Amino acid sequence: MSEELREKVISYMKAHFYLSLATVNTDNLKQPHAGSVVYVNNGLDLYFGTSAKTQKFINLTANPKVALTIDDFAADWAEIRGLQIEGAAQVVKEESTAFVYGIFAEKFPVIKNLPPMPDNRFIKITPRKLWMLDYGKGFGHRDYLEL
Repeated sequence: MSEELREKVISYMKAHFYLSLATVNTDNLKQPHAGSVVYVNNGLDLYFGTSAKTQKFINLTANPKVALTIDDFAADWAEIRGLQIEGAAQVVKEESTAFVYGIFAEKFPVIKNLPPMPDNRFIKITPRKLWMLDYGKGFGHRDYLEL
């Protein structure tokens, strides 16, 4: 991956707040499940918090494969920018939660005022494939990164 493109991706991640996450449902039909979450990133790694009782948590602990998008709304299609990512999710180990909490508190200071949530867990997503969309370079333009 070119260092310039890597830095553009990391900057894009830092400048946004929400991602749309798809997991594989645990039922026999393997129905996809999608939801939006707030996130932070450390380099290319992404982190979000969720209750251990949510469908996405149940799904990703059974099957760590995930797909997600981070994007901007643009009525003018020539201004579409975003990321499409495929990767693997894992529950953050207890010894790393303080680090993740710290980067969350930097981006979202409101987290410091939330009451304790004993069912919540931090999840780390490690990208495996990544596409950076930039329709300003041409309709449908995507730069591909295999990590």
